[in-house]
Amino acid sequence: MRAGWLICFLLMAASVRAHDLQYTVAPGQAVVLRLFYADNSAFAFEGYEITPEGGDLPVQVGRTDAQGRIAFLPDKAGRWRVKAVSEDGHGLDFTLETDAAARLAGLDKPFYERYGRIVVGVAVLLGLFGFLNLYRKRKKP
Repeated sequence: MRAGWLICFLLMAASVRAHDLQYTVAPGQAVVLRLFYADNSAFAFEGYEITPEGGDLPVQVGRTDAQGRIAFLPDKAGRWRVKAVSEDGHGLDFTLETDAAARLAGLDKPFYERYGRIVVGVAVLLGLFGFLNLYRKRKKP
């Protein structure tokens, strides 16, 4: 019985991890963003838009390439909002900053992205200990 519960929890954790969307940013002549899932599979051919801070209309709209990349040539210094969402609802929404030479100057990751794994890990551990405690304290017939 215990082995069954353990396998069930491990399978649930693996399926949640597969939907975790992450990104990397490579500065250069263009800012290149690579979007990928936790299992390192590409966020391929999915829609995105890049909007300047305070702007209503995006300056760039498109789809990621086969490797999940977006190439962006900022025309001025400032903060840019990058929003990418797949048809099934997975996505990212983050801000990056470029300097006067239109090079990457900063990157803001949301709170949940910085600390989300820690919170989920603690929640899973507390849940496991809770189930174990209930199992130990159940009344025996």
